[in-house]
Amino acid sequence: MMPQQKITRPQMEEVFGFQVPVENYYLHQGHAWAALEGDDQVRVGLDDFSQKLLGPADEIRLPEIGKTYYQDHLCMALFREGKKASFEAPVDGVIEAVNPLVRQNPGLIHDDPYGEGWLFLVKPVNLRRNLEHLRSGKEAVTWINEESHRLLNLMDTRIGVILPDGGAIVDDVYGNYTELGWKPLVQEFFLKYLTKRGHIPRAK
Repeated sequence: MMPQQKITRPQMEEVFGFQVPVENYYLHQGHAWAALEGDDQVRVGLDDFSQKLLGPADEIRLPEIGKTYYQDHLCMALFREGKKASFEAPVDGVIEAVNPLVRQNPGLIHDDPYGEGWLFLVKPVNLRRNLEHLRSGKEAVTWINEESHRLLNLMDTRIGVILPDGGAIVDDVYGNYTELGWKPLVQEFFLKYLTKRGHIPRAK
């Protein structure tokens, strides 16, 4: 088992109740994040938006150490009550370590997504190019604001739920509004671009 590393927690900004890191973290379009650990390692996790949307996971499936994964390709999955949500890799690279704590307690990903709930460490191979396709700082805040409005519109259209002015979106959206459907939420917010392209690329 790898020794636990000290996690440097980022400064946050809140958007409709979602915590968004505004320094040192880069957000992927599928709601994974990447944080640079020196010059040759990237820490990866899932953002607060994904966790408040899906609620606490019962199981996590992490990538294999030593395997190479590529940006926008599926590399991990969460499970809740037998339902699966797949997520894309935010950067290209070789998996160097996984977080043993989240294997034992997948709920950590929900409770502390940018801290103890991190998922794995990657040795990047195309980092500069990969970062061009990720969002950070104010751009990340703006994007989560857009994603929040998409979610609010979906909730209004499908189930008639309207957020009061100045309110926050409820934690565990799926658990509170199961009529939204697990698969539609996953496809719309985490696999949107894969679904549009009509195929799901996998690790090689």
